[in-house]
Amino acid sequence: MSSRRPTRLPSPSEVSPETVELVAQPPPDAPPPLTDAERMRAQRELSNLDTPSEDRFARVVRLARRLFGVPMVVVSLIEADGRWSTASAGLDTRGGPGSEAFHNAVIQGSTSLVIPDIRYDRRFRNNPLVLGLQRVRFYAGHALEDPSGQRVGALSIMDTQPRDLSAVDHDLLRDLAQWVQKELASDEEFVRANQVQRSLLPKVAPVVPGYEVAGRCLPARDLAGDFFDYFMVGDELQVSVADVMGKGVAAAIIGASVRAVLRGATRFIGVREAVNRVAIDLAPDLTDTSTFVTLFSARLEPVAGLLTYVDAGHGLSGIISAQGDVTQLGSDDLPLGALDDSTWIEQTATIDVGDTFISVSDGLLDYFETMEEAWTAIVRSTVEATSAEDLIERISNYSMGHLIMDDVTAVVVRRIA
Repeated sequence: MSSRRPTRLPSPSEVSPETVELVAQPPPDAPPPLTDAERMRAQRELSNLDTPSEDRFARVVRLARRLFGVPMVVVSLIEADGRWSTASAGLDTRGGPGSEAFHNAVIQGSTSLVIPDIRYDRRFRNNPLVLGLQRVRFYAGHALEDPSGQRVGALSIMDTQPRDLSAVDHDLLRDLAQWVQKELASDEEFVRANQVQRSLLPKVAPVVPGYEVAGRCLPARDLAGDFFDYFMVGDELQVSVADVMGKGVAAAIIGASVRAVLRGATRFIGVREAVNRVAIDLAPDLTDTSTFVTLFSARLEPVAGLLTYVDAGHGLSGIISAQGDVTQLGSDDLPLGALDDSTWIEQTATIDVGDTFISVSDGLLDYFETMEEAWTAIVRSTVEATSAEDLIERISNYSMGHLIMDDVTAVVVRRIA
């Protein structure tokens, strides 16, 4: 039994007539039941489901309709505020005691609930889903638990005809519910990982007399393969932007490793030596995972405006004057992990008063047809921006209204005096 505090179920007399209106359309015909071969393929498919988060429960719903040959399937989750959120097929689930009565019964009862003919069950025979247009006669549901074992919802199947649930079908319902539970656990893990990753990004920009500093990372998924970093090393400003090949968990792990080694090394040695240290220390990991990392790492001496930098295959950094003239900061050096014996050249540039240094990841290029078009937009935004933070906001806005296909990261250092 769950430790969740029981929620009192509504009695038939408490079900208002208005709730019947929650069901606007009769249920669709049930899909034809699967053959044995189709059922086996569906079970294999269940073990290999890999869909975007917004579609995954909907796919389980569609699969369950075919597996059980029923017209109505609902995945219901109770939110922190007590409201239900659902993914469903064949049922209008906008809330109300009609559907929630079944969900609550599953959560409060044993792990599963099967009602072959609801007309003979005193708890539900006057339920709006039974008396309304849907004419539900059969119900089977399996509780959904979060990683702590707390019951948080139910996977339900319903039919307009009385029926029994075989032992095989009961196992299938359990398997489907366990897959949903794994997704819930994965959600929680991603949330925690996202919180950890965000905690590794700079929370406050360094205060550098005569300069404005800002940065931002917009992940394509819950976890980013990009990262940026800036901090003071004595009187100098250390700035880095990196882009790990790929997205998601694997890229985030490699990115965190690069950040940790680079941050530790740059506190004690120069820019080129620090990049070499990262490449050497992480060479086995990059080789084993067939991953490479583009990196721009720089050290600014604020008084002279002298920027000492290494560009390891990044190629998306530059200094833009107040008039819009661009000095691109790049090199022919390869990314980290591309070749075992790679070396990197240390170069210098000067940031004068009114100039803006900017470095972005290649995710920004997804919103433009060509590299030239992207730089034109960056220059225009730089000239029009009133501050470093305003420029970061303008760059972020390029992704507005678009599906973010790749991580977008940007760092800006603007000299104002």
